Parts: sequence; structure tokens; C-alpha cells
Amino acid sequence: MTTATTLFRAHTVRSPERVLGDTIAVVDGEISAVGTWDELRAAHPDAEVLEYPESTITAGLIDGHSHPIWGLSMARGVDLTGIETRAEIIAALAKGAQELPEGEWLFGWGLAPNALEGPVDNTTIHEAVGPDLPVYLMLFDAHSALLSDAALREVGVTEPHRTVDGGGFTARPDGRLSGHALEFAAMGEVEDRVPQEPLEARADKLDELLHDMAATGLTSLVVADAQGGEAVTDVLEELERRGELPVRLRIAPWCTPDLTEQQVRELVSGLGRHGRRWRLEGVKLFIDGTIDNGTAWLHEPDTEGEGRAGFWHDPQTYAARIQLLHSLGVPTLTHAIGDRGVRFVAETLAALPKTGVQHRIEHLELADDETVEILAKHGIAVCVQPTHCTLFVHPDQRDSWSQRLGEPRNQQGFRTGDFAAAGIVQALASDWPVAPYDPRITFADAQLRHPHDQDSPAVGAQQALTPEQILAGYTTAGRASIGETGSSLRPGEPADITIWAADPITASPHDVADIRILATTLDGVVVAQYASSKGTTA
Repeated sequence: MTTATTLFRAHTVRSPERVLGDTIAVVDGEISAVGTWDELRAAHPDAEVLEYPESTITAGLIDGHSHPIWGLSMARGVDLTGIETRAEIIAALAKGAQELPEGEWLFGWGLAPNALEGPVDNTTIHEAVGPDLPVYLMLFDAHSALLSDAALREVGVTEPHRTVDGGGFTARPDGRLSGHALEFAAMGEVEDRVPQEPLEARADKLDELLHDMAATGLTSLVVADAQGGEAVTDVLEELERRGELPVRLRIAPWCTPDLTEQQVRELVSGLGRHGRRWRLEGVKLFIDGTIDNGTAWLHEPDTEGEGRAGFWHDPQTYAARIQLLHSLGVPTLTHAIGDRGVRFVAETLAALPKTGVQHRIEHLELADDETVEILAKHGIAVCVQPTHCTLFVHPDQRDSWSQRLGEPRNQQGFRTGDFAAAGIVQALASDWPVAPYDPRITFADAQLRHPHDQDSPAVGAQQALTPEQILAGYTTAGRASIGETGSSLRPGEPADITIWAADPITASPHDVADIRILATTLDGVVVAQYASSKGTTA
């Protein structure tokens, strides 16, 4: 049987901790060896050689928490990210409405609530486009949406009400609908009635998105949802009919508070379904919502008197679901943002018998010292998004997160440095479309603790990560956090690699976001390549 061997020659091949050599030998899609050019060329004299002079090769990067499929339905229409004033919102929506074909809905995404400069309701929408156009805007944290009055009529929502996860359709002071659909159960009530794009169009968009992600060095995504049920697998199967996915997808369906034990077992029975580069694995749960929405579960209420409870009316039911999933050998991801929610999840996971099933907590925007100790003692992994701090928390505290928490709590969040110092396995992620998926931005921001392209004060400078910790968070820790090994460039691993134009470990944090990704490979096959930097064949 003929074997295919390729040598990838660079200036440096490195792990987070050290330089491993300058060349990788790949045999039939797996890493065979890492070492020096002279020794590996001598061992494989007939191998194809791809040379990337002056480059650095690392293990392929993993986004530990992303929503590429569901996110496409959220990141739809007018891009409102970065808008900070009501006037800018009005101008953007008015322009979007002018370009809209007659009879269609206006969509938008990325809206920050503080940009409304007042209550979170649809008044600004109506001022921009009038009351008769159906409008659906996703807020920046993806935990709520704003609907115009016309959209509410279209989907059949006629009065304010609460939902099972503590959210709902909120009311104005006079009792009328505000247009604010708060949290996932409320958005789920109208999801099927909001116009959806056809399968072909969704597949086209997902294909473009995944290729763009691969071009930033990403080789794998932990997809923290399977929203849409069969629609998720339908679009993936459509893409694999066309060819190969440029990234690997591990997709965890949701266990929501309304599911019975039998429904949870049925959810688990569907795990393992897969394609060539995607699979359903693990289960995602929520203990709370977000600080900006007032739905995070806090030890003490926020400045508006909210944050008093989590999503589960009886938190012990959440604990029972975790115990069931653990007994079935299913690893879990739990969204927990408020300090009380994070503590409850940590205590629940710490009480489980040690059977080797790896569980993980997502986001952890607030965590007290005792919780950090629990995480470290019991080997509970975390997945954090440094850019949620750098992009959405302002040093002058004018953002909704800071205002909701008030001092001193708004100075105590996003404890990435403390997690690292405690030895906690810490995966890094974007949570796209909440924040940009490009890992190079996280490489910069996690070191600087402010946006890499702005000369602004750091937020919690003592929580900065080192470049070595960041690379580990995108490679080995990304795997370990979900109970897997790999992404360490060891022989026998799939040849999923990222080829950088410069070394991200030694580069200045001010420059690392601009390092070109020369190529990304899966199984030793180039799936993305910088246009003018093709590897030369020796």
C-alpha cells in the first residue's frame, strides 16, 4: 500500500512551552515526527516538501465556544456592532429599510443595549422605520431580541408574559409590550414564525463562514448549541454533499429547564450522529443568563434589583440533570455568568463521583475566590472569552455590564489570570457571533486587557494572560477541557496545523493580531492559504 508523506518546513515548530524543531513529517494525514529539517529529510528523501520560510507552525487552533450555524441566523441583516448612540442606530436601520425589498422583514444584529440611551424597547425602531415594518434585532449578547410592533403581530405575541427560563416578553411601565424578547425561551416561541432563509442559502453562508474561519488559523470549533434540530444536521449534510468542511465541528445540543428526564435520555440517544468532520457530542446547559439583561444569577442583586435567580426555578433539578448526564458518561458544558450561578455549578460538579467524565463551565464572568479554589481542587475545566471583557467593558464604566454590577464588583470580573495561576484547564473562545472569531484578536486582547487596535486603559490588567497560556488555551487546553487529548503536535495525531508568518509567542501583543496566517491544514491537507504565500515545493 502506497503511503503519502509530506514535510512541512518552517523556521520554527513550537508547542506553547518550547520550540520542537523546524519541520513536521506527515504520513497519511497523521503527524509522524517533529524535528529538524536535516533529520526528517534524511528519513523521508522522497517526500513532498512544502516550505514556508520564516514561519512558525503550531497545532491547529480550536475555538472552544462558537455558534457558526445558529449564529448565522442571529448575525443577519444590518450590522449594529460597535454602534454606541441612538442616532447611529436610527440611521443604520433607516438605511437598511431603504434597501429592503418590499414585503420583507428587516433584520439586524449586534445591538448593545446602552446604545439605546434609554429603556430596552422598540421605540428607537419605530422612530427609525415607522410602526408598520416587521423588524427583528438581535442584541449583542445573543440572549435577547427587539421586535417592532408589526413583528409582534406577525408572530402572534399579544401580551407580556414570562417563560420557563425566567425571561419572557417584557412590558413597558404602562403594561404594553415593549418589544423585548428576553432569553431563549421567548425567542424560541417566535422562531418558527420569523422568516427563515432556504437551505441552499444557509449552506452557502455557512460554507463561506467556515472557510473564513479556517483562514484565521482555526481548525476546530466546539459548537455550544444544536439550535434548530434537524435544520442543523441538514445544512451540514448539504455541505458535505458538496465537499469537505474546512474545520472540524463538535456540536453539543441543549438541555433546557423544560425537558423531562425521559426527554434528556432521548437527547442523549441522539449523540454520536456525525458526518466526516462534524459530530454531535456532549450536552450544553444554562444555569443563568447575562449580566447586561439582568438574568445572571448573582450573590447580591444588581443595581436594578435583578439577578436574584437562575434559569432553573428549582436549581436542584439542574443538579439532577447533571447527575443523570454524568451517570450516562456524557460530558457537559454549562453556561454560568453570575457569581452565584458559577458557584452553584462548581459545587454541583465537584460533588460528582470521579469517573473520568470531563465537565466544563462556560464564560464565568464573575467568580469569587472560593469558587476558583473549588474549580482547581476538583479538576473542573473552564472556557472563557477574553474579548468579552476587552470589547464590551469600558474603563470608564459607561457600559451596561459595569453599570449593572456597580462598584466594586465591576472591577472583579473575567479572572483569566487567576484561573491560569490556579492551574485550571482553561480553553479560550470567541462565542461568535457575540465577538469576532479571529483568534489573533484574542491573542492580542488577552495580553493587553484592552482592544488591540485602541490606545485605551486596561481593564483588570492583573488578569492578563501570557502568550504561552493563550496558545495552550487554543490548543492543548482546548482539547483537555472537553476530555480529549491532542493538539500537541505529537506523533499519531491528525496533522491539523496552523502556519503563522511570525511566532505568536515572541511577537509583541500590539502586533500579533496582524500576523498573516499562511496556511491551515486538516489531516495534512491545506484547507486555507494566504493568497500570496503558497508553500514552495522543494
